[in-house]
Amino acid sequence: MLDKYLDQLSSDLELEPFDKKKDNQGFYTVRLADDICLYMKDLFPGLMMTSQLIECPESKREVLFIYLMKANFLGLSTGGSAIGLDKNEKYLTLSRIITYDINYKSFKEIIEDFANYLDLWRQEVKRHQQAAEEGIL
Repeated sequence: MLDKYLDQLSSDLELEPFDKKKDNQGFYTVRLADDICLYMKDLFPGLMMTSQLIECPESKREVLFIYLMKANFLGLSTGGSAIGLDKNEKYLTLSRIITYDINYKSFKEIIEDFANYLDLWRQEVKRHQQAAEEGIL
């Protein structure tokens, strides 16, 4: 399913065809823009997608984590996605799992929403980092 949908998505968005190579964990790399790179995997049924948000700030980290935990609550502020840390705890990530089969229209809408939340949370983390540096937090 994901192969076919990625072909159609690259055509619809007038992008170069996506590389169909999977990494050792079965993820496709899908570059939508210079700053938006998604990693997607078929789940049978469904799919998983993840992306790096931003490097995790060192300043006022605990305050940021509490803020992000509130955002994650029931997926209300993340569009059903979850904000977390990569395995090295260097980058914040945004991930979403769809546990059911979807049609192409839903797939495209999910990708669009995910990219929008990715952009939103990058800005929010930068805003939080700036406030921490200014001593506001």
